[in-house]
Amino acid sequence: MEDSDLDVLDPESEAKLQALVAAQREARAADAAGSRARQAIWLAHHWPDHYERCVVVGARHVCRRCLALYPLTLVVMALSLAGAAPWPESIDPWPIWLLCVPATLEYVADALRWTGYSPRRQVAVTLLVAVALGRGLSYEMANRWSWEFWGPLLVFGTVWFVSAVVGHLWGSRPPSADRA
Repeated sequence: MEDSDLDVLDPESEAKLQALVAAQREARAADAAGSRARQAIWLAHHWPDHYERCVVVGARHVCRRCLALYPLTLVVMALSLAGAAPWPESIDPWPIWLLCVPATLEYVADALRWTGYSPRRQVAVTLLVAVALGRGLSYEMANRWSWEFWGPLLVFGTVWFVSAVVGHLWGSRPPSADRA
């Protein structure tokens, strides 16, 4: 056997080697893209395949839901603590609980892929829950372990968490519009 025979693979083995090298390059490129995405996250917990759920601020992706939720929550909390609540205290906690329902229904429907993603619908229901969260948070700031804050957070947070887990487990299911 000559040395030149050792340097050359048969055509089938050569094709397999080239396929392995190409797959390795693709995996490295995907790892690099994932690393860049992790570094670019700022108020966005979405990977590039879900960037439609974000707005771009400068060169950064910012979660659309968070951008609607947190500022309004803080404004409502501050106004409530200053005595300018969005509704009379006498009807609490009903508005806090009821304003959480539309966002919860939207989140569950999206997580379980019963509906497609809609930025307008997401922002609309997020603004409602932001008012409730801000009002509840004002109770928490005034009196630790307030049921007006922790009750809805525990109930609706559990529903959101369970629907996210179930939606993830059902990940291969297409949206209901595609199943019709």
